Amino acid sequence: MTAGLEDAEEIEVYEDLQSQIAEVLRKTSGTPDKPIALSDEETSDHLKLGYAVYAKYCTQCHGVDGDGNGPAAPYLNPKPRNYTHGVFKFTSTPYGKKPRRADLIRTVRQGVTGTSMPSFDRLSDQEVEAVVDYVIALSQRGELERELAMIAYEDEELPDEEGIEEVISEILVPWQDSSDQIVMPITPMPPMTDESVLAGHQLFLEHACNKCHGRFGRGGSMENVEVGMDTWGNKAAAADLSSGMFRGGERPIDIYRRIYSGINGTPMPAFEKLFVENPDAIWQLVHFIKSTGDRRRQGKPPLSDADLPPESQSIEEPTETSPEAEPEIEVPAKAA
Repeated sequence: MTAGLEDAEEIEVYEDLQSQIAEVLRKTSGTPDKPIALSDEETSDHLKLGYAVYAKYCTQCHGVDGDGNGPAAPYLNPKPRNYTHGVFKFTSTPYGKKPRRADLIRTVRQGVTGTSMPSFDRLSDQEVEAVVDYVIALSQRGELERELAMIAYEDEELPDEEGIEEVISEILVPWQDSSDQIVMPITPMPPMTDESVLAGHQLFLEHACNKCHGRFGRGGSMENVEVGMDTWGNKAAAADLSSGMFRGGERPIDIYRRIYSGINGTPMPAFEKLFVENPDAIWQLVHFIKSTGDRRRQGKPPLSDADLPPESQSIEEPTETSPEAEPEIEVPAKAA
């Protein structure tokens, strides 16, 4: 909190506020090795097990307090997730919402394809559930610290005990609500055919997906597309869909949710409003993306104009930004 300050009196004020925040965190969240969930009064054997699993397998990348700055982090690309923002990328919930606990369990079990996050499928159910709850506790602790720091900067004092309880409640409610906010398809998935794949490619171009992912889904890997920064301050990259490595999962429902809900903390927005009148169209996009990713596994070269019928080759890429072609990107307030 004192970074960049030069006035001695001002530094003293913020150092005192920093000490007060540390004391609040100690009382409400414990310490990384003796964690307390925000909703509890003391640590539990469940969280102690979660800490033991996290300390053994996760701190090297994600850091002791979950800030993504473990000793291995400087050597990894993409960077390990910083949990303290309370933002998780691959969820089954709408854009800007917290993940369901099941989302985090799935990530631990399966890892994240194309990154340094491996599968921890050999852990017992008890260990996986404990480490997920420990990560949630770390995340909520980070959210509380960031919220108190913002209040301290603005008011030059912390809330009283009742005010801190209100801040904690505001952090907890979105996590509690997330279990009931799963995104389910509007319509059942129709059969995947050559026609639905081509229709999906037309939608891909018409809705300007190519502006980030390239005309044939090869993303920044081949077409050097700049898409901006993510919530964690890292340069974001448009996924190479032709790689077949879908970090949020390769099932059709996983790809559906990435299109429908976007990806939290990244420039990938939610596109659900584009498909209100034609909900089956989102499945056609899924079919195109799934087909593009499958070509490499099948030993085929990436899709090109030569693979398209003449009517598809004539589709021009959008040259001007329009509300329909480029949906507004919303960044979760807590993550900004």
